[in-house]
Amino acid sequence: MALQGTDIASHYRQQAQTLGRLFHSYNALAEEMGLQAAKLDEQIKAARRELSSVYLNELTAVAFMRTARLTGFKGFERRDPRAAMAHERKVLESSIAKIDSAEEFARRDQLVGPTGTLTQELDNARTTLEPLEQECAKFEIHLGFSELVAIGYDTPNFSDKWWQASYWKHWAAGDKICKALGMSDFGDDVLPAYRMVAEPRNFMRDEIKRFSAQIDQVHELVKQRDQAQERLANLEAIYLAEAQEYLGEHLENADAGLLEEWAAGAPDMLRAVQVGVRKLAGLAAKKRFLLEMANQGIAPFANQLAARRAKAEAKANKFTRPKYAYASFSNDMINTEFDEKAKALEVQREKLDRRTKALVAAENYAGFDMRNDQELWWLYFMQSPPPRLAPNLFDYYQRRPNVQPVTDPDFVDMGPTTGEAMATAFAAGDMEQGGAYLS
Repeated sequence: MALQGTDIASHYRQQAQTLGRLFHSYNALAEEMGLQAAKLDEQIKAARRELSSVYLNELTAVAFMRTARLTGFKGFERRDPRAAMAHERKVLESSIAKIDSAEEFARRDQLVGPTGTLTQELDNARTTLEPLEQECAKFEIHLGFSELVAIGYDTPNFSDKWWQASYWKHWAAGDKICKALGMSDFGDDVLPAYRMVAEPRNFMRDEIKRFSAQIDQVHELVKQRDQAQERLANLEAIYLAEAQEYLGEHLENADAGLLEEWAAGAPDMLRAVQVGVRKLAGLAAKKRFLLEMANQGIAPFANQLAARRAKAEAKANKFTRPKYAYASFSNDMINTEFDEKAKALEVQREKLDRRTKALVAAENYAGFDMRNDQELWWLYFMQSPPPRLAPNLFDYYQRRPNVQPVTDPDFVDMGPTTGEAMATAFAAGDMEQGGAYLS
């Protein structure tokens, strides 16, 4: 049965709509993976601090030497946190002493307490201001009043010329205000009456600002002293945490296998180091896998879908033209397999989403032997090979079809062998037999 151009146009228009939905769906998945990778940064920082605290739990020369021996980190030789801490302690103590000797701080209760002199001055100023504001409001509520005062209307400072529209506009506004206030002339009656209350009102506003600033200054001194005193009381803990963070930056990029090897010389901390090293490495691997899938697999594939949508729209537009709309064409002008492939892509997208959530949720880090290739974290976490849309990772497993991670029996029981898990995955269809495609 021959097809008309309108049939073909409808077919490709529907394709374009489907491809559009798939594009947005895959693009959203790539963005979500990027967000999940960013969230892992906080977990990585926490794991970094945990591992650092295993090596460094006090700010002593002995602790620094042990840390250098077990991690290769020499940073504390060049930048000694104890020297910086001693300097800051001196600065804080000096700052507290200066504040203690300040008259405003010494008399803070008399100045800013509930019955302090500045508090009372401020209350009195506000009480005086209130009726003045009410009197000024009788004038200022009128439309255009403040503008007339600002431009000096009906005074020698008024610069509008009689031939300008603004001159007559301001004159009309002034007359209207005079009428509303029951006064005869703006310059002779309204302005003097307004200034009589506006000048003391403005003065009291300035007084309130002055008293408020003085009160704020006293409060700021108290705040600065409290903050300095609190930091001084916790200074050693603060510098220890900062030193651990400094060490953690090194540990995140250190050779994890070497860290475990060196820790073997310190049996009392070996297990704690292994747990910390493996957790940090596992979190980093998760982040790397997510970013690879998002940036190198899913986002480019979403762009391919967008390109296919554009082609489908172009074909739909072509066959809508009068030249083609009612002409006859063979059935092979349309792709009858499109719907089936589109559904497969929807299923693939949902599977990717589920696997991403499972990857992020995996928390058994300690059983992973750091002699493994880092790519094996995927198989260790997921017990199934990676998708094609993690191209580098997928290629690694394609070249090593029988690879399996070595595990530490002291930490984990892996259950079925990795080979059995891969076979099960093949049988369940979890290992993809084909790639992401749509022809």
